[in-house]
Amino acid sequence: MQEKEKTQGRYVRGVLEETRQYVRKLLDENEALRTLADSLAVQREELTLRLQELSVATESQLRKQEELHQNLLDMNSEREQFTEQYLSVQQRNANLANLYDASYRLHSTLDRKEVFAAIREIVSDLIGSEELAVFEANAEGTELSLVFSEGVEAGGYERIPFGSGLIGGAAATGELYVADEHDRPAGSDGDSPSACIPLVLDERVTGVIAIFRLLEQKSGFEDVDHELFELLATHAATALYCTSIHAKTTLDVSRV
Repeated sequence: MQEKEKTQGRYVRGVLEETRQYVRKLLDENEALRTLADSLAVQREELTLRLQELSVATESQLRKQEELHQNLLDMNSEREQFTEQYLSVQQRNANLANLYDASYRLHSTLDRKEVFAAIREIVSDLIGSEELAVFEANAEGTELSLVFSEGVEAGGYERIPFGSGLIGGAAATGELYVADEHDRPAGSDGDSPSACIPLVLDERVTGVIAIFRLLEQKSGFEDVDHELFELLATHAATALYCTSIHAKTTLDVSRV
């Protein structure tokens, strides 16, 4: 009987010991899990902080990229402006060169034919028309006579009284006439001048240059054309006057 009780006692003690070991093992594992959880929590906080730092850095990079992109757009805009200014300066320089060349051509000869050729080249190459007529005024300043024409029929333009039509009107007023689509007379077929340039010498109208149909590639007059009109108004008048004086002087000398 005592032996049986001893056996049962050992068994109970064994179960209790195993239970204590199992509980201790569970506690150890729970402690390990808790430690792991704490470690993971710390890692999560570090990762969250790192992600926040990366987010801030990313936003900063994005802002920098946007700033760089805007700077690039501004630089492209400035480059386009500089290009336009450069082309504009080039065009102005070319215009000045053309004006100088035109002025030189008009004053480089005392031959009337050469002066007419220079006027024709200025109108054709620089203004853009192959139809023109040059008139000179009589001494009384009452009538224009056709002295040169290119690309237009001379009939009807041989004599034009001051104040008659667009050409005579420019001679009477001494004011430049430039036509546009709204200024053209109804039913015009291109016979009306596109521009009438009074030739003025010492505040007196000595003639008129009439420009008719423009070349197809020329849609209208530009600023440089008006500068050429002003050049023709004074320099062509002077050149034609000088050729007239030269011709008269030469004739008088030949008679002596």
